[in-house]
Amino acid sequence: MDGEHQLKLLAYTSIMSEAFPFKIQIKENEQLNSDSHAHDYFQICYVLKGTCLHHAHGKRVSLVKGDLFSIPPMYGHMLEALPDQEAQVVHIDFLPSLLDRHMAGLLAMDSFVDFAFIQPFVQFQDNLLPKLNLSYEGQLATEQLIAGMMGEFLRQDSGFPLMIKSDLQKLLVIAGREFLQYSQHDGERQLVSQHREHFEQALRYIDTCYRDPVRLQDAASKAAMSPSYFSTIFKLMKGMTFVDYLNEIRLNEAVRMLKEHPDWSVERISAEAGFNHLTHFYRMFKRKTGVTPAQYRNN
Repeated sequence: MDGEHQLKLLAYTSIMSEAFPFKIQIKENEQLNSDSHAHDYFQICYVLKGTCLHHAHGKRVSLVKGDLFSIPPMYGHMLEALPDQEAQVVHIDFLPSLLDRHMAGLLAMDSFVDFAFIQPFVQFQDNLLPKLNLSYEGQLATEQLIAGMMGEFLRQDSGFPLMIKSDLQKLLVIAGREFLQYSQHDGERQLVSQHREHFEQALRYIDTCYRDPVRLQDAASKAAMSPSYFSTIFKLMKGMTFVDYLNEIRLNEAVRMLKEHPDWSVERISAEAGFNHLTHFYRMFKRKTGVTPAQYRNN
């Protein structure tokens, strides 16, 4: 994202409990005004009443009741109240790890992933806006779930995290379903698919070039994303960091070569697998297998 380094970065630790990284609140009128910022947590916003403006990715979009939009981590944006216009916007904040640990099934739902993590990043045409206006049924269901999460979050009775996670998961599934219906009738689906292909191209680049000095910046450029945004999305999609994923590929290749090439030295296998330093290879290999490369080969 252009100008990302100029954004104010908000940390989840400033607004959420580390034990349960979730927060829900309603902001009204002038409370909506903010400087351009990004955060290290995920945010879903829903317009309960009125109208306001949303600035994101160089676009200024008018929001009205029923609009739902996602703000992924490290994505710059700001809201702006309109003079003499009433507005209420629900902010639902949570860490991506809440998805990772408790709602992993959502990540297999392409329409949710497209809406939540790919669609906001698309460079939109004038007639394509980074938001989703829910159907009447979608609005009713969403507002009911919001009311349930708000009540649980304020009361914090026994078991409230489970209740909130259940309602949050339902809300995100509704968002995915509504986006699927919306995108089937617009040209936006093609744009979103192009960006999903960029991300998959970055994965193919890592999978085929792991022997080379693959850098996060190089993979992010293949995905047409900033390094910080790509890193966040990568961890959510693959369940591990970029570095851990790269090491996993290299270690699996080293294990294969130890089996298939008994005459090769450990030094050669380390280099062939993409490790620049032998000591690092030994350390990572033992962490993965519990034994040294030589012991693995002998056994």
